[in-house]
Amino acid sequence: MIESRSDRNRISQMTWKEVEKRQIVSPLVIVPVGSCEQHGPALTLETDSVRAEKLALMVAERLEPLALVTPVVSVGVSEHHMGFPGTLTLNPETFINVVFELVESLVRHGWRRIFVLTGHGGNEAALGVLSTRIMREIPDLGFAWSGISPLVAEISAQHAVSTVRGHCCENETSQTMYLSPESVRVDQIEEGASSNDKLTKIAAFARSVRGVHYPLTYDRVTSNGALGDARIASEGLGRVLVEAAADRLVGFLKLFATSELAPVVAAVNQGKRINEDESMKGITQ
Repeated sequence: MIESRSDRNRISQMTWKEVEKRQIVSPLVIVPVGSCEQHGPALTLETDSVRAEKLALMVAERLEPLALVTPVVSVGVSEHHMGFPGTLTLNPETFINVVFELVESLVRHGWRRIFVLTGHGGNEAALGVLSTRIMREIPDLGFAWSGISPLVAEISAQHAVSTVRGHCCENETSQTMYLSPESVRVDQIEEGASSNDKLTKIAAFARSVRGVHYPLTYDRVTSNGALGDARIASEGLGRVLVEAAADRLVGFLKLFATSELAPVVAAVNQGKRINEDESMKGITQ
């Protein structure tokens, strides 16, 4: 279990004068996004949101004073989990608009480096579309995003036992044990569909040809909403995965925040191109 993190990097826990003062030394804002969706019999519906928020705060603490963290966007694109009670979902267009307008608010206050951290894989397609919209509508904004598990995919593969995994599996459950143990009902952990022969017949067919996308709702994939085998999850594995993800994010975001490796961006300014350093004037000073 990680130590509790202070609120000193949360925008929502500051006064406007405190935010104004931090802007001088905090050019980066991290926006955690998650979901409210079923996570099998043992993980709470807030699992994706709490993982994203706690990792964002961990990263911001290690980057101090470079980064601030917004409130988490706690409902995402979860149509594929609506077969299980309690799941809430936004359609992709609504989710894109919500995150875009949150980003736009930050831009209006002067930030030009924004990073979205999603704890839910179902948000990733929408974030890709959002990225395209931002490139077109806010071309001088440095915008990047990532999931959590993809940051450490090769480490997860080294430790995983299940041949089918990804949702409530040994890896995600381990991350949650480390970041938010109160979100895990340890006495209710059970195996999900951990191999092709344990998937439903239609789900096994949907996965039969690599590269073919055949979307299914999760109630048509697995009876308990889970993939993989959470019975072998552990806080120790969670520590390995989360700390590696945090280290990789810190390394990237430290350079991203200072704009030393930022590309030249196009600006509608009398037909001229300006570099990123020029576009940042008055923001970080």
